[in-house]
Amino acid sequence: MKSRINLMKVTTDMTTLYGISNCDTCRKAKNWFNENRITFDFFDFRKNELTQTKIETWIDSIGLDKLINRRGTTWRNLPDELRDKIHGPENVDVLNQFPTLIKRPIIEIDDHFLVGFDASVIKQIQVMKM
Repeated sequence: MKSRINLMKVTTDMTTLYGISNCDTCRKAKNWFNENRITFDFFDFRKNELTQTKIETWIDSIGLDKLINRRGTTWRNLPDELRDKIHGPENVDVLNQFPTLIKRPIIEIDDHFLVGFDASVIKQIQVMKM
């Protein structure tokens, strides 16, 4: 079985945590998954390039405004010309060039996407899958 949680039978085909290794919220999510014995893959998008398809899927499923981290230093230091491109057809290229513009973590449980870490929401998804 790919994933498991104590006291609950969960048959999750795939759980992936997307983020960066030094992000506090990503570390908190990784610790929670490990403590609850949930098997997951970690994709560090600072070290590995995201595919165009993955970013497009997130934009379609999550929405561009929820996906972009406007509080971080990457956004504050981003030139205006690139900020303008984020809302145009070149948004995927900008996000691939500056992956820390993406809020984190993004948790993918099968076809469900969560932005940020909230253990109660993850538990609800797992219960729905039982």
